[in-house]
Parts: sequence; C-alpha cells; structure tokens
Amino acid sequence: MYYLGVDTGGTFTDFVALNAKTGELITFKVPSVPSDPAQAVRNGVVRLKERHGVDPRQIARFIYGTTVATNAILESKGARTALVATKGTRDVLEIQRMWRSRLFDLNLQKPKPLVPRRDRHEVDERMDARGRPIVPLTDAEAERVAEWVAEGDYEAVAVSCLFSFLAPEHEQRIKKAIEARAPGLPVCISSNISPEFREYERTATTAMNAYVMPKIHQMAKRLEELLGELGCDSGLRIIQSNGGLMNTETTRRFPVNTLLSGPAGGVVGAAGVAKAAGIDKIIAMDMGGTSLDISLVEDGQVTLSSEGQLAGFPVKVPQVNVHTIGAGGGSLARVVLGALKVGPESAGAVPGPVCYRRGGTEPASTDAAWAIVQVQVANMVTGIREVSVAKGHDPREFALLPFGGAGCLYAGLIAEDLKMRRIFVPVEPSVLSAFGMLLTDVKYARSLTRLVEPSEKTAKAIAAVFDGLEKDLNAALKKEGFKPAEIRVERSCDMRYKGQAYELNVKLPPGKMTPKLAGSLAARFHKRHHDAYGQSSPDEAVEIVNFRATGMGLVKKAQIKPLKAAKKTPAKAKGERKCYFGGKAGWKRCKVYERSGLQPGVKLAGPFIVEEPGATIVGFPGHTLTMDKFGNLLIAVLARRAN
Repeated sequence: MYYLGVDTGGTFTDFVALNAKTGELITFKVPSVPSDPAQAVRNGVVRLKERHGVDPRQIARFIYGTTVATNAILESKGARTALVATKGTRDVLEIQRMWRSRLFDLNLQKPKPLVPRRDRHEVDERMDARGRPIVPLTDAEAERVAEWVAEGDYEAVAVSCLFSFLAPEHEQRIKKAIEARAPGLPVCISSNISPEFREYERTATTAMNAYVMPKIHQMAKRLEELLGELGCDSGLRIIQSNGGLMNTETTRRFPVNTLLSGPAGGVVGAAGVAKAAGIDKIIAMDMGGTSLDISLVEDGQVTLSSEGQLAGFPVKVPQVNVHTIGAGGGSLARVVLGALKVGPESAGAVPGPVCYRRGGTEPASTDAAWAIVQVQVANMVTGIREVSVAKGHDPREFALLPFGGAGCLYAGLIAEDLKMRRIFVPVEPSVLSAFGMLLTDVKYARSLTRLVEPSEKTAKAIAAVFDGLEKDLNAALKKEGFKPAEIRVERSCDMRYKGQAYELNVKLPPGKMTPKLAGSLAARFHKRHHDAYGQSSPDEAVEIVNFRATGMGLVKKAQIKPLKAAKKTPAKAKGERKCYFGGKAGWKRCKVYERSGLQPGVKLAGPFIVEEPGATIVGFPGHTLTMDKFGNLLIAVLARRAN
C-alpha cells in the first residue's frame, strides 16, 4: 500500500510515493504539461508502475497540489462571472480600499476587477449592522435577479450582500432562485465562502471563488476520470492553502482554498523536517523553475493568515504565510533601460532554459553568468527581508532551508548577504513540497464575525459561537468517516484594541470556554500585541472581532526516521570541477560529491559541490558541511566573503 503526493509546478511535476508498510520513499520528477496538468499525472503514475513496480491499485491515498486556480487568476483566464450585490454596492470591487501598495508611485494602477461592471448587478435588499432587515428581499426581486443572471450566458455567479455574515437569509434565497432558473450554474454566496466583515475583501474573495470554480470542476473531473482509467481507486485529496487536505467535493465548492496549494505543501514539509531535526527557527525558500516561495517557521509551527493577496486581490481565507516573488531557475534575464533585470518572466516548462535544448533562446537563471546570479540573489534577499526584517524578525537567528530544484544553488550567497549562520538542506529537497503533502491531515476551517468584549461575563456568549463552529466541523469530519478520537479542533480569535482598524490572531488552549479563560483573553491579546509590535496598552479596552476554529481529521502520515546504521566510510569525491565563486575567491578547483555517498558524521570544507538527482548543493569558500542522523545536510556559514 502506497501514499502518493503529487505537486504540480510551472516547470516540473513532483512525485513522492511512500510505502506505508516499510516507510520507503520513491521520488522523481516529470515535465509539467501546462495545457493539461493531468497529462503529467498520467506520465508520472505510468512511470511509477514501469520503473518502480508500483501498480496504481496499490495507491491507497492520492494527494494533489494544484496551480489551476492560481494560474486562472494570474493569467485572467477564469470563468465569465456575474456578481449580485446589495443596491448601491456593486462597485466595491472597483473602489477597493484607499490604501496604496506603492505610496509614491504616481502611475500606480489598481488591478482590474475579475468581474467587469457590465456583469455586476444590484439587488434591492439590505440588512443593517446588527443583521436586521432594513429593506426586505421580496420574492419578485429575487426572481428578477435570477432572470437577469439566467439570460446572461454566465459560467459562474457570486452573491455578496451587506452584512450577510450576520444574517445570510437574503443570500440564500437569491442562490435558491438562481439555481431554480438556471440549473447547473455554480452560485457562490459570501456567507459560505468568507462569513467575515469587511465588504470589499469578502466580495473579492467570493468573486474569486466563482471565477475559478469551472476550471477547478474540470480539473477534479479530469483527475478522477484519469485515476479511474489507471485503476487507482483511492480517495483523491487536494492540499489546500492552510496546509491541510480536503476531498474533491469540498474542492469544487471552495476552489479559492487551493490558491496556495503547492506552496502550502512545501511549508508543511519544511516545518516537519526541521522539527524532527531539532531546528526550531527556519526561513524556508522554495525555488522552482518559475517562482520563489518564502515562509518563516518558528517552533515547528506553520503560521496561518487570513489576509493574503494574489495578483493584487485580497484572499480572505486561511492560508499559510508565504511570500512569493518571480525568481526561479527559469527566470529570464534581459537588459531593460540599460539595467540588467532577472524575472519575473520565466522560460517555464516549455521551452525552458536554453541549456535544456528544447528551443529556448533567452538566457535564464539556469544558464547564468555571474552578473545574473547577483541580480537574482538581490531579488531573493529582498523577498526574505519581507517575511523577516519587515515583520520584526532577525534573519541571523534563523536557519535558511532551501528546497525546490534550484534553491540549493543560491542558498550560500543568500545566507552570506543576510549574515545567516546556518543552512539546512533536507533530504530530497527538490520534492519537499510533494513530501509535505504526506505529513499533514484533513483540515477544515470555519470562521464568523461577532464583536464581543472578552470578560468573564461574556464567557457563555463566546462559548456559544465556538460551539456552533465546532459542531459544524465535527459533522463535516464525521461525514468523511473520522471517529471522534481521530478529530482535533483548534480555536483562535482575531482581537484588537477598540477603535483599531486591524486585528491580531490569538490562539486559545484546548478545552471548554470557561469564565476564567474568557477573562484571560484580553491579557493574551496584550502579550500578542507586545510580541508583534514591541508595545501594548493594558489599560485599553479590547474586543473580539472574528471567531475561528479549525477541525482536523487525523490520518496516517509519513514518518521521518534516522538512517539505518552503516559501516563508516570516508567521503570520496567523484571528481573535480573548476567553479567561479566571485569576489576575491574567483575561480577555484572544487571537489564534487554524490549525496548518496555521504554518511552521517561526514565533514566537508568549502568549496565543494554535492549532487543528487533533483538538486545541486554548493558550498562556498569558508563554509563547512556535516550530515545529521536523518541524512540532512547542515552547512555552517563561517565567514563572509568579499564579493
């Protein structure tokens, strides 16, 4: 019996198959097929059978990371979508927020809404800020809107009414009317997709969900048909943006939860291998052929956010904290206005870098000369500062964990620039995202906006909200076959000082909401605020804004085990290579090692190169390498070279 993790990237599709009985891993890559991602899946499953003897019928769990929704947003190739909004609010997608991402850019252009104005329709209804109807929705008005939608030749519909997170009845009636008039047309309502306050973010997230829904439906159908053809009857699971797994039924309803599907697997994998090795602070950088995904992990815990963005649009669903920039092995180098620029454009899988000899003509990072490397490193250092220095973290206190096919090539230069002292290279770094999919559980999240002042007196009200969220989560997980002993629920709440515009998430301990716990919430928030900003105001009033609960269905996961003991043999280089290290170091004769030939306890002094099928690890002059009991490579950056 095998568990299979598949991560679809812009250049390669990664496969990690785990033998559930022996713990043995099979890993490899196949070229991605952007026009039909399922074709790469077929090629990989066929290879798994022909080269490794794993019959598709032996695959008990198939976990897939997808970029379909992400690409639809980035390339503006989603469905023709209609938006139904409360009268007077249809232009919220255009108005957005007053803040500017680049304050002094006079030519700044806001992204065009996913739903053009001609496809945004108003409905005569309104709820007030307490969820009470000011303008009741009549049956005639619901029918009028449904008729407009049915006659519009739309592929999906988003419905977002004012204060529907408090009272969803109007949205539900509009949805029912549209489905009756246009059977089979996907309809998303904001009270299901993102039942939280802030009208623009909730509407944009709901529109995004509808916009990508037909493509996700098509992807899920294609994969299910393909697995059926191959004889793989396992339950297909998709990894979602919060790092957990979901079934295809949920994926079809909430495709917006897949926008960080692949990167989420990488963050889970990085946190898992680092925690097993006893490293509690890492900055993980997943560098593939197209992009670089950067995340910060402390104490082995993946941190989530509900305030993400994609292509300038807010995504208000739980997601791993990942910062993405256009820096990959396929990033194209060009001269723009006399200056060298690298990325964000990429050679991708087709035709790929010039050295692939598949028709590429423009130099990419993989084809680089030293100047291109320096520009690429500068871009990546800036990205890492965004998740560390800009958030109050000192990168020197963290280990740099590079993975993906290209990450290990640049890690040494990045660590030197940021004065980081350690580099942690996990086993099979090029497929860590796919491996991370085998380290996580089924995970569903629920949230609700309610403004409550935390105190012992409000304990019952707080408990009632959480109880409602947990009841919904338990029902969803039990429906999937999980027993009570296999279900875990984590709770948190978004809190702020009264009058603040934004809030911080505060985690709660397990157990019932008691008056004592409710009374301690304000103190917990003050501490969280002090940790985040270096100051707090304990005398100021505090309020809860959003209630959050995450339900996990525990599944059997991959185990990270030490390597089997073997006879100690000294490291033997398989050859030498002349390499250029820049600065005063210049050209150096560099010994080349095969990673499979290294054993725990080995020590290498830079410069050196360690090769494996999916990655190349470069040790610069002044760096030293050791291998731990799990087979991870630990590189000490002992000196900063003059570049």
